[in-house]
Amino acid sequence: MFRLAFTVVFLATEILPGISQQTVFNSEGHTNSQWTTFPHPITRVAVIGAGPAGLQAAAHLLEANLTVRLFERAPSPGGNWFYTEETPIREAYPETNPQSPEDLPASYPATRYYEEGEGGIALEERWRGHWHPRPVWYTLHTNSPAAMTRLPGVQHPPDTPWRLSVHNVERHVRAYASLHGLNSNDKPSSPPYSPIAAYATRVEAMQKCNETATWTLTLRRLEWLPESKRLKATYWTENFDAVVIATGHYTTPYVPSIKGIGNWSAAIEDGRHSIYHSQSFRHEERYAGRTILIVGASVSSTEIARTIAPFTNRLIASVQPNKNRDARGFDILFGFPEKSEVVPEISSFEPLRAGDTGIKKGKIVLNNGTVIEGVDEVIFATGYRPTHLGGPGTIDSLHWTGHYIHDPTLAYAFTGRTWSHGPYQSLAFAKVWTGKARLPSREQMWQDHQSKKYQFGSPLDVLPQEALTRQWVAWLNSESLEFGGKFVEPSPAETREVLVYYFNTHWRHDLFSHENFTWLDNLPRSEWPTAQKNGLDGQELAW
Repeated sequence: MFRLAFTVVFLATEILPGISQQTVFNSEGHTNSQWTTFPHPITRVAVIGAGPAGLQAAAHLLEANLTVRLFERAPSPGGNWFYTEETPIREAYPETNPQSPEDLPASYPATRYYEEGEGGIALEERWRGHWHPRPVWYTLHTNSPAAMTRLPGVQHPPDTPWRLSVHNVERHVRAYASLHGLNSNDKPSSPPYSPIAAYATRVEAMQKCNETATWTLTLRRLEWLPESKRLKATYWTENFDAVVIATGHYTTPYVPSIKGIGNWSAAIEDGRHSIYHSQSFRHEERYAGRTILIVGASVSSTEIARTIAPFTNRLIASVQPNKNRDARGFDILFGFPEKSEVVPEISSFEPLRAGDTGIKKGKIVLNNGTVIEGVDEVIFATGYRPTHLGGPGTIDSLHWTGHYIHDPTLAYAFTGRTWSHGPYQSLAFAKVWTGKARLPSREQMWQDHQSKKYQFGSPLDVLPQEALTRQWVAWLNSESLEFGGKFVEPSPAETREVLVYYFNTHWRHDLFSHENFTWLDNLPRSEWPTAQKNGLDGQELAW
């Protein structure tokens, strides 16, 4: 009988604590080493998530001759870049804690079939709830240049524009998945022909057993059965020595708590809700001739505002002060279109007399006492709750490499920038778990973490993130000199030139120059720019 010392339950998109007992990982083993040691060789690794980060992790782990299983709840690879006309299950108003998952089978493997309307849930809704369609819209474009938005070994076509559409990126990510045999229809090319990737498969629970030092994943695959108009759910478990979590940041929508929001959330016009989170935004044409209120002032809100502005009759943006966002001063990246009416935060939504005729006759009261009327729809571009582990095992307890300090057989593949840092981080997972690179002892990692020794700000802190690149290059190459393995290089000089031009054009005028990079190259680590020196605290951007 396994003694389960740590349980993580995956519900929708969040990782939640199953029991309160915390795994205590003995990084010293019995050697009193200054380095982390593992209780037994790591040979079998699970990767959760098939976006750009998860695919890179799986590819490098396979290259290191480890047995890899890739699990993705969506039917295809791409992560947030997998576009579909389907939209996520509607968020709760007001925001509530995630509901408990449905009961898991008493034993495994197990199979269950769902009929239309069973439990009051349509099959189509049950399917969307299982895989959670991604929050990208049809005309979305990247806010980074093509030269910096690509995966190793896959080139963009020569005529690719500077700003990539979501469809460009989606095809690029699928090509990378196919290159490494990780696409949804790829089969292994050599014995034992066991599958690597499992799509439409959700991790329902993850348990760590201290006695065996292994992770047990409880898995659920959902598939349509057209001939019988049913959904088939298959449950099973698999065991692993290590796990990479690459589920990303943008899957649990945040809805602010505003007086009256529950009443307004029930309002419907022409069969559609009148207020909703930006995760459901798909096409701009539907806003033609309408008055739209966007709540939020970060990347999604400003991008959506610029997208729908030519179609709207009136466009209003409700913005709250945000020291992290405002300190960056990215006037272009965070710029609203000229026709936008920027107003303060919302104080309350006054009760509606009727909920079946939309919200046009409703009153919205702002913090300064101003009352807004005549709004047809409200889009909450207010961001997302971060995926997390409960208690001391949150994503705040990570070494700079992404390894979970309390137990480095668990790692997160979304620290830094996926496109620029992903190749380094995924290689690091493979090197650490095959003995080709070392991590400090748990005590040293925790000491470094608490002292903020490796503080590189958020992905939008450009120069600190460049310092992180140098950290990766120096560490990986140092370990390769010691233990063998491939060497890595920093971004080439021409990529720097592209960055300088692009960010000055699309983020903020005169943001930085090529000399900034040269200056950074010549700085010792003790003088690398940090989030604190830039007047930031390293937090994610809020709405």
